[in-house]
Amino acid sequence: MYRNIEESGPPPRRPITKSTRIMLGALGVALAFITLLVVLSQCRPSTSSTDIVWIAEKTTHSPGAIPRALRSRVRAAGAEAGVRFSTYAVGEQAIPVADAEALDLDRGNGKVGDAGQQAANVDRILKDVNGRIEKAAVSRTGFSLYAALRAAANEVERAGHVEAWLSTTVLTGSTDPLTIAALSAGAEPAQAVDELMKTPLKELDLHDVDLHVVLLTPVGDEQRPLDLRAESWRTKFITELADRLGAHVDGLFHDSGTAPPWRDSSRVPVIAAAAPPPQAVTPGPPRIDNAAFEPDSAELIDRSAATAAATEVARQYRAKNGRSRITVTGYCAKYGNADGARVKSAERAEAIAALLREQGVPDGDIDTAGSGFDRLAPGSNDLRSPAQRVVVIELTERP
Repeated sequence: MYRNIEESGPPPRRPITKSTRIMLGALGVALAFITLLVVLSQCRPSTSSTDIVWIAEKTTHSPGAIPRALRSRVRAAGAEAGVRFSTYAVGEQAIPVADAEALDLDRGNGKVGDAGQQAANVDRILKDVNGRIEKAAVSRTGFSLYAALRAAANEVERAGHVEAWLSTTVLTGSTDPLTIAALSAGAEPAQAVDELMKTPLKELDLHDVDLHVVLLTPVGDEQRPLDLRAESWRTKFITELADRLGAHVDGLFHDSGTAPPWRDSSRVPVIAAAAPPPQAVTPGPPRIDNAAFEPDSAELIDRSAATAAATEVARQYRAKNGRSRITVTGYCAKYGNADGARVKSAERAEAIAALLREQGVPDGDIDTAGSGFDRLAPGSNDLRSPAQRVVVIELTERP
């Protein structure tokens, strides 16, 4: 009377109706759309907690005005939502002169949509900030790069991630413990960073900093505009230093404003390029000093000076009618790693040897060597002297 369940098997499946298929398809599309929205929201950068901090050098060589690039950036940020702006003035210490203030205009019932009113509000904030820096008492003398970058690190601790704008003429001035002259005149940018990383600077963590550097042209009656090599030195120095500290250099700007310094600015020495090596009293072998090369590089920046020296040596070589050889030796000042100094000096010697070949000197009659700072260069009496940072070309009698 009853069928055995095991014999009967599972009941037949009921076919899915057309309406059910439509409903399931719609549900799948909805889930895919929601997933896409979640992914896009995670990929889209958030602007609700943006912080811009201006770290302004206040010294006797720094123009007392807001850099043009920063002014443009702050005005653009005023059209965004939630952007805050704060400022430090820096001499021997960094003084907060304006706490984080929202740039968008809000009268209590939401962001004001009128672009003209927004722009006027940002200009009011910038004018107020400039006046506050004018009144800030940073110090009587000196500039601390540590204090400037410490300010950026402090803002990271407060806000989590910041867009820091550092406007500076000095860059190399640090009272802890190196001076402007010791850095810019005696070391390549990477070597200078090596020295600075022995100071408390190494303790700073700038991984959450997008660093915008504004290289200001120094002002003052006794201050001359920096030459091409000095600008190149500063650019490579700050890029290397920021990389060591973990910051992302998001822009390098130049500002040639000539406004006088802010009142009561911190006094600093005249900012100048490295002095050329002293000339020997008696004639010696031709020398191509460090000013002919890009900082931390074997690339020639003053090719004409190096070529003139190579041309004269090639003329003397030809006058010997094959009875001489040429030795090209590179030297470095005593900064950084000895092995690295040997490599760099050898690369620079090879660059000069290439000029000799262009003048027709056979490769077999040219010897190159890189001494680094293992020994003194001719005409130098101090391993840290600028006179030590040379390539020397010597013409010798063939044995």
